[in-house]
Amino acid sequence: MPDYTSYHGGTNGTFMLTRRGTMRYIECRALEECGSITHGFCTRWGGTSEGRLTDFNFGVQVGDSEEHLEHNRERLRTAFDLPRDNPATVSQVHGDRLLIIDETTQRLDSTAYLPYDGILTAVQGIAIGIKTADCVPLLIADRMKRIIGVVHAGWRGTASGIATNAIERMIHVFASDPTDIIVAIGPSIGPCCYEVDASVFHSFDNTPAQQRAFTPGRRAGKWMCNLPAANRLQLLHTGIPPENIFSADICTSCRHDIFYSHRAEEGNTGRQISFLMLHEESELMKSKKLLDTPSDFI
Repeated sequence: MPDYTSYHGGTNGTFMLTRRGTMRYIECRALEECGSITHGFCTRWGGTSEGRLTDFNFGVQVGDSEEHLEHNRERLRTAFDLPRDNPATVSQVHGDRLLIIDETTQRLDSTAYLPYDGILTAVQGIAIGIKTADCVPLLIADRMKRIIGVVHAGWRGTASGIATNAIERMIHVFASDPTDIIVAIGPSIGPCCYEVDASVFHSFDNTPAQQRAFTPGRRAGKWMCNLPAANRLQLLHTGIPPENIFSADICTSCRHDIFYSHRAEEGNTGRQISFLMLHEESELMKSKKLLDTPSDFI
């Protein structure tokens, strides 16, 4: 099992475990270098939830109290200087639909049912987030057109091509050039732990992922699924250069001490949040107060 005491890894050492106050999270240096983006792949550390949900849970339908959820949201807002009512999230229905937030729709009702699995926006000052507990979180940024996106990619969404859909929407709606797009693939269940059955395997029929992201499982009729690799293949297919795609390479099931894991905890767990926000570069420099990771971090 890897030691993440001073984790600085992933693709080309691009990801780093760090903290703000009580919060522990992972950042991607490639996104940080864009200069006008606040982002984070949060862990399960730094919040107020208790018991099996300890302690930075953002899952609404997992049995947590609204008091704990609001305290956790407030800690995120305070740590990253996010506006009130942020981050904006969707209902996550394991599909391939994406919500586009523009100037007329930027205020979302947090109680509304929004059947999407990702968000795209060019609006500054609104944080967009998705919640995971093994599924793949994708943070996307067009560094030239200043467009950002978040995507929740479970096996159903991945089989439906949600990563492809997100990039194609950026190209068609915002005129993005794929060579300007950076994608950070956050912590998710890895091929070491994600054994699936025939229904999942055959949902990827006639796709490159079926041949390249699946290997024979430990039991007859089972396969080991590499969801990050499947999403990477989709991103490459849209024209994003391989050097613009970064993967944290952390298995949430192996490290459910750090991350919530639906598989490792048999569905009895919370959800961590991953988010992005656009703002003026000058504001970023004023608000950014990162602390060095201590040697006894984990």
